Amino acid sequence: MKRIVSVLCLMALLVTLCACGSSDTVSRTPAEIADEIFATQTFQDMLTPLEKDMISDYYWLENSAIEDAKVYVSGSFSTAEEIAVFKAASKDDVAAIEKAIDTRLEDLTLMFESYVPGEMAKISSPVRVTKGTTVVLVLCDDTASCKDQVNELLK
Repeated sequence: MKRIVSVLCLMALLVTLCACGSSDTVSRTPAEIADEIFATQTFQDMLTPLEKDMISDYYWLENSAIEDAKVYVSGSFSTAEEIAVFKAASKDDVAAIEKAIDTRLEDLTLMFESYVPGEMAKISSPVRVTKGTTVVLVLCDDTASCKDQVNELLK
């Protein structure tokens, strides 16, 4: 009887551990996530993908903090629209990426609050989702639809 109870407890523990471990796992790459958002959401501007070596110019991140990333920015620089998807090199690097996103939003605020004040709604209410080591930022008009999509893509 004790053996059966022990086996059942061990099985319950394994199921719990597997469920916890997979909850932070994102199966899609940053490029797949960003490209899907780009293809399905509506943007006013034509977004342009950044070369990987240019991402640190926009997000002030050490390359060692990023395992993978895909970023689209406004092609004309007349809107604040942006898609940024990062996979941190480690769990410790997630905080650095989130801080870099905060800094990017501050920079955009300084750029647009006088230049194009209408863009401030996107900057002040971004879609920001972190799951495990994947961090997503999207600046767009339809944040509700986009947030739903991002949550689905991160499953």
